[in-house]
Amino acid sequence: MSAPLDDSAAPGDPALLAAGWVRRHLTDPERAEESAALYREAGFEVLVEPLKPKDISAACEHCAATLCRSYVLVYTRRG
Repeated sequence: MSAPLDDSAAPGDPALLAAGWVRRHLTDPERAEESAALYREAGFEVLVEPLKPKDISAACEHCAATLCRSYVLVYTRRG
């Protein structure tokens, strides 16, 4: 049995972070749309990015293909 997915598995895209985006969380696409709507209501710009192999920490490299097909990263920044 594998360990549960930890949010630190994908620390975020350095270029987006440098551009002022804040990495909020790693989630499945359906939940991402729910949280994106809530962030928008709170006045944030929202970016939902597909997970890419380069986004995954070394500790989770062995399951990168599964993560990339199943999860997205949610970023926000003040509008």
